[in-house]
Amino acid sequence: MRISTDKIVAKLSALAAPKLDPNAYLTAAFTLSGETPLLPGPVMLYRDGVFMGEGALPMLSPGEEGKLGFGADDLVKVKRIEVKRRTAEEGLISTSNIDERAFDITVKNLHQAQIPITILDQMPYSTESKITVDTLSGMTPPTVKDYERRRGVLAWTFELEPQDTKVVRHGYKVSWPRDLKLGLNEE
Repeated sequence: MRISTDKIVAKLSALAAPKLDPNAYLTAAFTLSGETPLLPGPVMLYRDGVFMGEGALPMLSPGEEGKLGFGADDLVKVKRIEVKRRTAEEGLISTSNIDERAFDITVKNLHQAQIPITILDQMPYSTESKITVDTLSGMTPPTVKDYERRRGVLAWTFELEPQDTKVVRHGYKVSWPRDLKLGLNEE
């Protein structure tokens, strides 16, 4: 039995982590209005009148933000390509090892409307002072470093017009002394 019906205005956005998954995922965020809390429980998800599945909401108080995921968005295409990989030694007097990597992340919006998109990728970080990690020149600066307080996770957020394409350039250089042994993870 239906208790009530509400129209809630949601803001759609897409989130992608192309190193892990080539799909962008559609999310609807909304702020609960009114004076009554929304009780926790399952919700049926519809997109453009088509049933997408079932989700769950926690208890939300008026003014609190809620988010619901609507799965992979087939109208946002994301591709991550490695454009540079170089491992070498540098220096004349004291030699150090370097590992340089660069990627082009291409995002295309096939929607008929503008959509906010967030791209996530990672960058190594060091807790050892002898090891340095630098961003390569000419790269697209991230909107957020340490996204959601996760060290080494970078986020680029932008609005993408309908039928438009954007390329995010991401790259880094890791340097360490020749006599220091590292176990670098391969991608």
